[in-house]
Amino acid sequence: MIISERVDKDRIDFERLLGFSYEGINREASKNSQYFINRSATEIENDIFDFLCEAAKGTDFDKTIQLISGHKFPDIVVKKFYGVEVKTTKQNHWKSTGNSVLESTRIENVGRVYIFFAKLNEPVSFKYRLYQECLYDIAVTHSPRYLIDMDLAEGKTIFDKIGLSYDTLRLQDNPIKPIVEYYRSIAQPGEEPWWMDSGKSPEFVTRPTVIPWSNLSQEEQSFIRIQAMARFPELFGKASSKYKKLAAWLAARHGVVDSSLRDRFSAGGKIDLEVGGQTYKHLPRIFSHLKSNAKDVIETVKILPSEDAMYHWNLSYLPDGQDKIREWSKSLVRYAKMILNNSDKFIYHLLGASLDFNDCPNEVRSQLAEYGPSYD
Repeated sequence: MIISERVDKDRIDFERLLGFSYEGINREASKNSQYFINRSATEIENDIFDFLCEAAKGTDFDKTIQLISGHKFPDIVVKKFYGVEVKTTKQNHWKSTGNSVLESTRIENVGRVYIFFAKLNEPVSFKYRLYQECLYDIAVTHSPRYLIDMDLAEGKTIFDKIGLSYDTLRLQDNPIKPIVEYYRSIAQPGEEPWWMDSGKSPEFVTRPTVIPWSNLSQEEQSFIRIQAMARFPELFGKASSKYKKLAAWLAARHGVVDSSLRDRFSAGGKIDLEVGGQTYKHLPRIFSHLKSNAKDVIETVKILPSEDAMYHWNLSYLPDGQDKIREWSKSLVRYAKMILNNSDKFIYHLLGASLDFNDCPNEVRSQLAEYGPSYD
């Protein structure tokens, strides 16, 4: 890691220092490649530190270079402003896993970071480059991390894709949020970025293991059904693919998989349900789950993060407040009509019996005035 005490006005001189260090260590590698091939990642950090110190003699950077190493970012600091992150590979390519997106271990006041990359196979060689210029994507180990490609073309960074500069992203209170939005924007139908949380979702859970639905307690099963009915109104439709998004969400958010997911919502054939003294016959069983948990489903809809609602309901705006109830109710009716043979009386009746007066959208009220219970 390298740090500089001044603002970035001596960047050109610092990059010249990197260039001299790069030339020196490459010359040494051409004379004794086996030495570097046998070095560990930590030992390579020491080697690069030594070459930087040697190149700094007689310059403003002399005696300002500090080897940090360990679990800090970056590995070398010069003048309390510049940083050098050392990466190594034993493979014949220039790619590696970078540091955490959150940069919680970043050393204070380091404003400009470079990567010094060592390829430790024949022929041994080195490259250096501005950190953000070679970050092309994000992967996950124990946390979201950048992926490095030292040969990345200009304009192909993850920051170009997201539409934010590296410094703008890293200095945000929640840098994960725009990343979530980007990956959701490019996700195929039924895909869910399993490792990402917008920071607002109250039900986000990370499990240490993947478990089958049958291993969940009854309480957990009920909770997940409620969450699912709030997020995926298409479950009340008739499309054969209606459980696809739910399956991805279950695995991503709860670490739960199930080969018989449809049965968890609709097993048992047709049923009869009573709403407000009126009996509706031969309904799919999933409507029984909705009727039994309607109040909780509606409360879940109310507190659903706007980003989640926009994504799951395919909206073009971020719904807030009453918008969420209105959009969910509208989608529920649209899908339910498909499976109820275009008869929406039952679903309006159920909504009218479940929604408080202040929550009831105008569309629902107008239908209730025609054939449902009234709020008058």
